[in-house]
Amino acid sequence: MTNVDRAVFVAAYSRLVADVWADPAKEQALDRDPRGFLAGYGLHLPEEVQVRVVRDVADADPDLEVQVKSWELAESSGAFVLFVPSLLPVAEAELAEDEMDSVVAGLDSSCACCCPCCCT
Repeated sequence: MTNVDRAVFVAAYSRLVADVWADPAKEQALDRDPRGFLAGYGLHLPEEVQVRVVRDVADADPDLEVQVKSWELAESSGAFVLFVPSLLPVAEAELAEDEMDSVVAGLDSSCACCCPCCCT
């Protein structure tokens, strides 16, 4: 796989995962027709390659290199495993007062003396 092919795959895979996370209809489409869903992102596989979707892998961090390798070997192995990591909810945490003081509209307060555009 060339660097360009890898970059194209990673970009398409990233869009696919983000769309599945964001849209329940796309999640259902993936479940109904994984091969067709992949094709919608420019990821085409021969009919003889079996596609298996693995979701919400417990206690495992998503590993992009494993996904790239699965794509790279799909035609020769006859199988492609599409990993769709779970979207973990952002932990809710309360900021201490000193932490809130250090943030002004998403900017460090040391830079809030003037318009942010003139500090760059």
